[in-house]
Amino acid sequence: MNEEISFTFDGKIAAQNKMDFYESARFQYSASRLLVKLDNFRKNGSFPKKITYKNTPDILILPTRRGSYGIDIIAPLVATVGPMVIEAPISAMLSYVIDRVFKSADDDTIREVLATQRELIQTFDRAIAGRDNTIDRTLDMLREHVEQERELNSEVRRLQDRIIADQDRRIQLAEHRMAFRQIDQEQEAELITMAAPLLKEMNVPLRRSASKVDIQRRSGDRTRNILAADKAMADAVETAVLDRRLTTIDINVVQFNKQSGWGKFENEEWEGLPTFSIPGDWLDDIKETVVNSMKEDVVEVDCYFVRSAAGVPQRIIIVDIRDIEEEI
Repeated sequence: MNEEISFTFDGKIAAQNKMDFYESARFQYSASRLLVKLDNFRKNGSFPKKITYKNTPDILILPTRRGSYGIDIIAPLVATVGPMVIEAPISAMLSYVIDRVFKSADDDTIREVLATQRELIQTFDRAIAGRDNTIDRTLDMLREHVEQERELNSEVRRLQDRIIADQDRRIQLAEHRMAFRQIDQEQEAELITMAAPLLKEMNVPLRRSASKVDIQRRSGDRTRNILAADKAMADAVETAVLDRRLTTIDINVVQFNKQSGWGKFENEEWEGLPTFSIPGDWLDDIKETVVNSMKEDVVEVDCYFVRSAAGVPQRIIIVDIRDIEEEI
């Protein structure tokens, strides 16, 4: 049985089913290398430095469809020969690295975008902001707005697509979280380090050919979103550098959204209130621990630093959190 993964570019000339030849080739080269390496990793627990015919999986490209510019591929759900180290489809492996490299929509992002449409930001401030289910309530508000035949501006429509993709991706990661427990910290660091520069190539077609890209996976009659990104999101990835190894630091958790897995923290070596994220495959397991940690002045976390191109820490990705007193 196969799954289909679709990369859809829209806006600019992509809306006319056209792409700049160089930009399209750059993207397809990087996307193919990423998927081949992810497929090898799920089979063997490692990926090749060089891609040859010996390690190329049965991933096939489908004919280009009409409308916005789409690149569709089909890939086997399971290995055709022998067992897999990570029992997860390639799309789930793709979600795994995307969730750690791309920034999900957080409360600040939602507020900033909704502020471009006065009626929506008024409703958000009055009935949604500060609640535990901010994400769900925001989507309900946007759907109700559309059902009442009121328009959403382009920024809010992109936000809606982004939130839906974030939610779908977290659901997929949660479904395969036990398989992902086979990935140790060193392997995770290698995966992120390998995937980040290849995912940065997502930005190339967003220079001239398109204004946004959507990634979906389909298996049977089931469709799930993996990513909805515009150039601003891709630019943030292009300038981000992820550490190869985990760092342990003490933080004060001051804000956390249980649905998105994003929050803010204080640390004496960081300025202001930087952000942190919990990967979707860890969220169900540790979100209550994160919530309880807000009652403490300080907790200890194992995390990856996400830095600027100049090496300045920008945010962290938390994979474990502990009460300091329990460690003494």
